[in-house]
Amino acid sequence: MSSLENIYAKVFEGKRISTDEAALLLGKADLLQLGSLADIVRKRFNPENIVTFVADTNPNYTNVCDTECLFCAFWRPPGAYDAYTLSVDKVIEIMRTSYHNGATTVLLQGGHNPELKLDYYIEIVKRARKEIPDLHLHAFSAPEIAAIAKYEDLDTKYVLQSLWDAGLRTIPGGGAEVLSNRARRAISPLKIDADEWMKITREAHLTGFKTTATMMFGHLEQDEDIIEHLSRIRELQDETGNFLAFIPWTFKPKNTLLEKRIKDEVGGERYLRVLSVCRIFLDNFKHVQGSWFTQGKKMGSMSMHYGASDLGGTLYDENVLGCAENKIRSTVDELVHMIKSAGFIPAQRNTYYEILERF
Repeated sequence: MSSLENIYAKVFEGKRISTDEAALLLGKADLLQLGSLADIVRKRFNPENIVTFVADTNPNYTNVCDTECLFCAFWRPPGAYDAYTLSVDKVIEIMRTSYHNGATTVLLQGGHNPELKLDYYIEIVKRARKEIPDLHLHAFSAPEIAAIAKYEDLDTKYVLQSLWDAGLRTIPGGGAEVLSNRARRAISPLKIDADEWMKITREAHLTGFKTTATMMFGHLEQDEDIIEHLSRIRELQDETGNFLAFIPWTFKPKNTLLEKRIKDEVGGERYLRVLSVCRIFLDNFKHVQGSWFTQGKKMGSMSMHYGASDLGGTLYDENVLGCAENKIRSTVDELVHMIKSAGFIPAQRNTYYEILERF
């Protein structure tokens, strides 16, 4: 058998593939064959043919950021005319409104604002737990944790423990971008490096937090950077088991400092190829998410046939991708229709990927 056929056989038999084998799949495998293999892996973890989603809101508490990532159209320097920072009262008001509109989760993230101290974040968590106890707060990615610690000369473990003690239980996997320091130096030189992201995420897991892991591709990364990212994530999942899902999504260059350097956005073929390899390689993740919010709802439907067992959330109040002229939102009815039309069983979940309702 050829090398590719050997790899296909390993996946079919449920054996772990190596980074070299993943690289070969990413670069050389037939797309339809990749989709078939990714679907086999999806079914191992999700045999009932269920595809999940969450009703969530995604407000951003500030756009002030001193990290200045080249891929981000959202950030503003301190003092900019269009910079903003929401008060704790306003954050809670947005969360309460979203809850009354049917959201079960709030994904809360923001820029790295030197004026915001740990007390601000603690107050948000405590008030959310007290005033809207049935709304799950999924908040503050690893780079935000690092920024909070830096501004007050605190240890990241202390910041994490303080948030845990306030009642926070899950953390989003944002800020990972691509966990290759070569790529990170090109797109986000002022952000924490790959090793620091891994360290903080490991600390979060050991504190007790469940987290997700993300990957943004379609900018200046190369295939080897993607494979390095996946390898780091798989190793940490082997160690802690506290990742809930993996979320690969594509870069949107509009209005960013990288816009002139990116000739073409990631197309459907490349997206499905990367998604499939993620599903095949991450053999210790129950869920890999399809990215309708950057690839569009048609490609979101396709993603379910290439390994995706979850479609993420409704994303009310999302601003970061909106600044890149990628206006996104959906409804429960739209996601249910999308999943049914693709031949799967829709189910609404919570942040822990526990099913709340089947449709």
